[in-house]
Amino acid sequence: MERKVLKGRIVADSIEVENLTIFNITSNIGAVTNVDGKFSIKARATDTLFIQGLSYDSKKYILTDKDFWLEELEIRLQVRVTELNEVEITPYTLTGIIEEDIKRIQVYGDGFAKIDAKKVMYYEDDVRLGTPVNTAMPSHFAPNGSNFNFLAIGAGLVSLFVKDKNPKKYSEQVFEERRQRDIQSKSFSHHMFERFSHNFFVETLKIKHEDIPLFLQYAEMPAKDLSLFLKSEYELQLIQYLTDKAKAYKLEKQKE
Repeated sequence: MERKVLKGRIVADSIEVENLTIFNITSNIGAVTNVDGKFSIKARATDTLFIQGLSYDSKKYILTDKDFWLEELEIRLQVRVTELNEVEITPYTLTGIIEEDIKRIQVYGDGFAKIDAKKVMYYEDDVRLGTPVNTAMPSHFAPNGSNFNFLAIGAGLVSLFVKDKNPKKYSEQVFEERRQRDIQSKSFSHHMFERFSHNFFVETLKIKHEDIPLFLQYAEMPAKDLSLFLKSEYELQLIQYLTDKAKAYKLEKQKE
């Protein structure tokens, strides 16, 4: 049976439905939704559609004859819910003896690792005598018989929060790490749809609406190169890259 144009619309709760990928797995034909979630694709009964979007659970839909009787086929997607990893909380059983308990309690972080429990403690007998174990610290820093050297604790906490002598350099490093994670969490197609409009592919690159998903697969680049091209100062280079790829893609299509 010959395939004909199927008109459809993606429906979802309170989330944008533009630029979702509709791919006919059976015929290897793709389409992209517009701002209203509408799309059109050539298909026939028994074909399998694969619908994919960044904020949704992917869905497979097998077409039937009845779907072609409708003026517009409606397919509902479920919003993707990100679940956090399970966290297990295990209480510590403390003895009340500080020397024993500090050996059992594990602390995390570079700053805390630098706090020496032997230096921050004052033994009860030494406090009564007014002579702290840490002789570099005057006894009046442990008022009312306090058991802790607060200067030693403070030094460890400072090292925890001050990661780099150059705050600007550290800030740039954190930003770049977040950017890299964001790039790796999305596909090449999603990055392109976020950067360019549907008209850019159709009007500027002269790629047919139904060929856009396949073209983006053809133009996909390694994550290392993508990371560079997605920087704002490399936008012209990215456009030139897509332009060159579009020409090559159309030549490949002509050979088929």
